[in-house]
Amino acid sequence: MLNLFKKKKQKEFIIHCNTDSLLINDTMLDFPTNHVRLTAIFGEPTRRIASTNEYLIWDDYGFSCTIQGDNTILSVNVYQSNNVSEYVAKKPFTGKLYLEDKDITYNEFGKIGLGKVAIHRLGSENETRFGFSIGINKDYKD
Repeated sequence: MLNLFKKKKQKEFIIHCNTDSLLINDTMLDFPTNHVRLTAIFGEPTRRIASTNEYLIWDDYGFSCTIQGDNTILSVNVYQSNNVSEYVAKKPFTGKLYLEDKDITYNEFGKIGLGKVAIHRLGSENETRFGFSIGINKDYKD
């Protein structure tokens, strides 16, 4: 008999950031990226919000991103706590974030530049961060 009330198991994502690479569940991701590439990694987004830009949100995994006017995505936001904004995923990220081989999932940090990619904190400097963003390092020079 089918159990209609069985809780769907949430997929866990492991993000590995290195000086010259970014892997999500062993899949390489470069920025800028696009909707097709993120869908291959996360599956179809739960929600889309059309505003000045288009927002893609994966509610079950804690991810969101913004599609720019030229259809590129410059970063992925990863939410680790609940937030009431409609632009934020409804469930927090439950995976792991590694810098090189060190687990920094719950560490406090500002910006970590990794060559072309950077990890930024989400939240004001005065409060505990509520997540992080991974994307283009605007300070990187070739």
